[in-house]
Order: sequence, then C-alpha cells, then structure tokens
Amino acid sequence: MAKLFVFGIGGTGSRVIRSLVMLMAAGVKIKNCDKIVPIIIDPDTQNGDMNRTVELLKTYKHLHDPLGKRDEGFFHTNISTLSSIAGDGSSKIRDSFVYDFGGINKPFKDHVGYNQLDIDSQALVDLLFTPENLNNSLDVGFRGSPNVGSVVLNEIIDSPEMRFFASNFQAGDRIFFVSSIFGGTGAAGFPLLLKNFKDVHSKLPNASSLNSALTGAMVVLPYFSLEQPAPGVDADFIDSNTFTTKAKDALSYYQNHLTGVNATYYIGDTPDKPLENNPGRASQKNDAHLVELLSALSIIDFMDYSDNELTGSAHYHEFGLREDVDNVQFSHFDQETRDRVAKQLIKFHYFTRYYTTHVPEDAQAAYAKGVDLAGAMRNEPIFKELNKFLTSPDFGYDSWLRELNRMERTFSVFQLNEPDFNRMVSDKQVETGFLNKGIHQGSFVKELNRASESISDREAYKATIKAFEIATNNLVEDKLKYS
Repeated sequence: MAKLFVFGIGGTGSRVIRSLVMLMAAGVKIKNCDKIVPIIIDPDTQNGDMNRTVELLKTYKHLHDPLGKRDEGFFHTNISTLSSIAGDGSSKIRDSFVYDFGGINKPFKDHVGYNQLDIDSQALVDLLFTPENLNNSLDVGFRGSPNVGSVVLNEIIDSPEMRFFASNFQAGDRIFFVSSIFGGTGAAGFPLLLKNFKDVHSKLPNASSLNSALTGAMVVLPYFSLEQPAPGVDADFIDSNTFTTKAKDALSYYQNHLTGVNATYYIGDTPDKPLENNPGRASQKNDAHLVELLSALSIIDFMDYSDNELTGSAHYHEFGLREDVDNVQFSHFDQETRDRVAKQLIKFHYFTRYYTTHVPEDAQAAYAKGVDLAGAMRNEPIFKELNKFLTSPDFGYDSWLRELNRMERTFSVFQLNEPDFNRMVSDKQVETGFLNKGIHQGSFVKELNRASESISDREAYKATIKAFEIATNNLVEDKLKYS
C-alpha cells in the first residue's frame, strides 16, 4: 500500500493541510496512493492555526473510518496518523498528527547553552543571531527567523518520530513538503528535512528508499502582510516588510543548494489588507486564504503524475487563473482544475446545505425513516462528529468557506447566503419555470428515496452518506448539468 507523507511545516503548512482535508471530504480523488499521512511540524504547540487543523484531521478520521475502504465518495480518502501506519500496534510514539517537540519553552540562548560558552564562541553566536533571536522563547516558533529554525529543527532528524517514519517508509511511498519561504519554521524546515532525507550517507532506516523517493514541494511565496505597530509603540511583532527580501534570499539558496525534488510548485499573491500581527500561540489563527486552497491542489496534481513521468528531469509549476479577478469562481480555473474539483465541491456543498437545513424536516421520508435517521442524529456520536465537521465555528466546512470569502481575493464559487439550490453555484444556475422547479426539497427527497432503495447497508450513518453521494451526483448531472 503506497503512502503519501505530507509534511506541513509551520503555520502555512497547517493552513494548507486544512484546505486539503476539505477537498478530501468532498471526494476529490488523489491518485497513486492508498493513504495520506500528514506530519505537522511546528514548535508552537498552542498555535491556533495548527490546533484548528489537528481538530479537523481528527474529526475527518472519525468520519472516514466507519465508512470502510472505498474508491470514491465523501470522506473516502484514508488520512492516518504517523503512529498508526505500522498496523501492528508496535508504535512507541504519540498518536498525533503533530511532531512532538517535547514542550520547548525556553529562550533560544538557553537552548544553545549560550551562557556556558566561552567568550569567543559567544562572540560568534552574537554575530549570527540578533539579541531578539537569542531572547525569544521557542514555544512560539521561530518568529520569521529561519536561522534560528535551522538550528532547532536539525535536532529532529535523530528523534524517535523521524526514525519511526523512516522505518515504515517503503519503496513506492512518496513525500510532499508544504512550507512558506518567507517565515521561520517553514523556510528552515523544508530544506533541512529534504537534505537529510536525500543524504546518501544518512543513518536513518530505509535510507536508500528515502534517497530515491519521489518528492514534491509547494513553496509558498508572500501572500499576506501583517499590521505594524504604531510609531513609538514597543510591540512584540513580526515585520512583514521583510517577507519579500527573505523570499528572494531563500529562492537563491534553493536554486544553488537544493536537490532531490522531482516537482516543485510555486504560488504567491499580492497581499491585501494587513492581518492582525500575532507572532504565535492561540491568537495566531488566520482566516483561510485562496492561496492555501490552491496550494493544496498542488498535492493532488503531484500525485496525478505516474512514477515514470516524475523520474528524470525536475518539474516546475506555477499556478495562474484564466483572469486576474478578485472574486474567483470555477470558471476562472483552467479546465483541468475544474475537472478535478468543481463537481465534487458542488456535490459536497449541496450535501452540507441540505443536511444542515432540511434533513431534520424529513423524518417521515422513506430514506430517513428506513434507518431511523432522526433517532440516529440525536443519539449516535458519529452524527455529532459530522455536525462538527460541517458547522463548527472554529474549523468546520461552513466556516472555512466564509473565511475564504472575507479576503479581498475571494473564493466565490458559491453564493453562501442563498437558500435556493438553483442559485447556489456562482457560475451556473438551474433554469426553472412553471413546470420545472429545478433543485428543491421535493427533488432532493425524491433522489434520496430512490438512492436508499439501492443501498443494502442499514447502518444509519453509512446509508445516509451513500444516499447523499448518489442523490447529489444525480442532481448535479441532471439538473445543474455542470461541465
């Protein structure tokens, strides 16, 4: 069983994985692997972006596992923790989607033993690191300083987690890195991990498989800016005015020193309104951004390539819209991207809207009555997990979509406040008339009832998900006629 290990490094890595999970929930297919193993690397254990993504991953896993192995449909992709991949219960590492840094909570100067160094060594350290670098606590990450990150992250290669990862890495597995190039954790972590995985002298288990593994990377260029403190205010902040300079320096380093990546993806955008400047911890929880969603698509694109296509000369990709617009709709994607995601997201959106709005009214409909859906929704924990995934104000699907619509460049594929299913998709409406009501509650019930007749499983959750997969597919094909 081929696996894809996705290393989400730093805050941007977590946010991209959040969008990837939404695509997987909608049933977007990812080829050439049986399992995705996200590994989030961020020393800021209280980071709001990271913890929100972790909760989303846990909820997704709760929803996927009862459905069993499937090749298509909502929640069909297997997303697993690193510790679970051995399959025999032998793992001695924590069952988590996050790499365990062991609670680093001291200043960088204490981490490197600055006060125990001799005078000459202290002078060298002072040349390499600013006083702010030395005094900043590591439990909020590396605060836009990759020189700090490269020192701390270098220690993780010999950790139990990395050795467990390497021990369970097999020929045919692939690796994908997601990181920003203008911050601290991502800019330091990506080249460091890549260098160690591709080191022919590596002491890691299965080093030869790691050396030859097909590897992709999404390099995220600056796409947001941060508020600056008022003049004269001594504030704890990250200076986003340095993002472009840092990105240029990192690109120069990558060009001259980075090898072993079979496909590299680049994306960025002109920053819009500055975000609140939160260097770390729980307050660092930014709205989802279109760039993060498009970055998640790079993972799907990478996995579309066969082994033979990726072997040989390196591939380089950038993402572009058909038009430079502020309100991005499906029609602004090229046909290949639309074919990958549009229908799946539309079907999942229809499911979400109908399930959260109308299903409680359908208790006597055949599809609901046959599995006592009303009772199951009240009493079975799995339906509480489904509600969390769809409607949680912190990490749910609805919140994710609304965040994407709060930016200046919005992901406006749906009319979010539109109750009429015929008008929900921004670039395609259902033609209606006196004798044709299009998509409405009655047509949904009809399709759900018809679908339930073909489903042998009487377990409420499985039967409901399957019925909605069939019903929304028929409505998109026959009523919306989306292409």
